[in-house]
Amino acid sequence: MAASLSSLLAYALTGEHLTIRDTDGSTEGFLKALDEAGWPPEKVVHVATQAWEQEASWPYPLPPHSLDSVGPAQWYAALTDVRAKLGLDAIRQAPSRRTVLNEAERRLMADLPPHHGRVG
Repeated sequence: MAASLSSLLAYALTGEHLTIRDTDGSTEGFLKALDEAGWPPEKVVHVATQAWEQEASWPYPLPPHSLDSVGPAQWYAALTDVRAKLGLDAIRQAPSRRTVLNEAERRLMADLPPHHGRVG
């Protein structure tokens, strides 16, 4: 059985496989159904903020082939709208606090193609 857009959105926002009732297709209807499933907006915002502070991935990545039943454009439009309604559209992954290159990164930086002249 193919996952509905609402189920996919619920998983991406909460990290849990939830049963969401059918909605009218609106973002407000989805958020109301999510609230009824035990995930009020404040809880979603809290989880998203915690994930961001821990430099974890949020929205949670979908399992492979999840978007087979929903087109990517429809998915990203719906996710973007929900994030905007929750005030989470401005959250971005924080850049890594690490500033020193490790050995593998230094080796990659030093590896130049033969036709590339050394500068400096």
